[in-house]
Amino acid sequence: MQRISQLIHNEHGVALVLALMILLTLTGLVLAFLSASAFEPQISRNHSETVRARYVAEAGVEYAYDTLASNVGSWDTYLDGATCAQGAVLGAPNSTLPGLGGAHGMFTVRIRNDCKPGDDKLTGGAVDTVTGRCDPAVPGDATHDGNCKVVVTSTGTIGATTRTITVVVSKTAALPINGALGFPGAQADVVVRGSSFVIDGRDTKIADRPGAPTGVAAAVYGIAVNGALPALATRLETALAAGGQSDVRGTDRTDPSATGRGANTIRADGALTSQAVTDFVDAAKSAADVTINASPGNGSSLSNVGSTCATDVESSTCWGTSARPKIVYVRGALPDIGTRYTGLSLGGTSAGTGILIVENGIVEIGGSFRWNGPIVVTGRNVGIRFRGDGSQVVYGATIVNELNPVAVANIEGDSAGKPHILYSNEALSLVQNALKRRLVTAQNWTDR
Repeated sequence: MQRISQLIHNEHGVALVLALMILLTLTGLVLAFLSASAFEPQISRNHSETVRARYVAEAGVEYAYDTLASNVGSWDTYLDGATCAQGAVLGAPNSTLPGLGGAHGMFTVRIRNDCKPGDDKLTGGAVDTVTGRCDPAVPGDATHDGNCKVVVTSTGTIGATTRTITVVVSKTAALPINGALGFPGAQADVVVRGSSFVIDGRDTKIADRPGAPTGVAAAVYGIAVNGALPALATRLETALAAGGQSDVRGTDRTDPSATGRGANTIRADGALTSQAVTDFVDAAKSAADVTINASPGNGSSLSNVGSTCATDVESSTCWGTSARPKIVYVRGALPDIGTRYTGLSLGGTSAGTGILIVENGIVEIGGSFRWNGPIVVTGRNVGIRFRGDGSQVVYGATIVNELNPVAVANIEGDSAGKPHILYSNEALSLVQNALKRRLVTAQNWTDR
């Protein structure tokens, strides 16, 4: 027993055993670390390719936006052969980035109309299977956009890694200009005080002098009013006849293939609606270059607008040039439905090119004035007053969208002036082409 006890308490060789155990443990740890580190390059590579694939997919979205924003009238062309579920390929499949080869990534973009069940959750609006803002006559389907929205899906690929981005692209429906002077709202009242108007629906080029149009685009009516209120047309005929020298020309309502003069060029026509004007203004004013706030007793009075364009085209008193049209928005506050006030007063020598929007107020135009593009006055108790103390010409179209059914003077002419409102397809196209990208937006961006 004594010998057994001595053997038990003998510690010779313990250090070797402990050393072997520690060595074995450390060896296991080292192998574990080595094994984990072997995955790091793969993890890093996967992460890098995922990020790069997403960037390539973003490039595809940018390509789609550029294509759609540059061709706002051709969206149905891109939907040719599409289905509501799959859409159609936009451009070439597996496109490479400009100046780079396939090793740097490829993208494929598909476009489809939002007519698939459940698309309302993606777009925030009704599924496009009925008539919409972009086509009030024909319902939307797989190959026809009716509500001005499409769904774009871009898939970016790097090696075996893919990322997909889905985005809704929306556009603001262009105003269907149906008259040199349009009254799509509830009223169309003209007051002539010793002056007369020249309203010409024949296509006038920007360089043409008033009354001598050389444009080749189809004429529009001299004056178009709310299609549901034909009595407004009769009232206008009476009011303009009282002006004596007022001259209205445009498409002849009895023979649309010809142009006429006088009452036959005034028509109740539903091509341009009050709601279309409201929708257009809501979209355009958010992209305005110049915003002016007005309220009763606090209207804006400006002179010589446009005089700063030669030295500073970005100036707030430069209201656009042919090379740089602008959106000018006068935001009027209306404390109650009975208030009527002048939100904007122009004098001196003023000129601009773009879209002039006046909301909930009257615009008073005096001095020498020249505008290229549409003028849109909309809201309650609105109108345009021409003071008649200079040469005042609008090349494009003028729209007064009165929302108050109570009669107010929407167009007024003072003293002995003779303002000209001329339809100009050239001016309208110039403004539309320059500003169209502002009226195309992307929303509801998702990626996977």
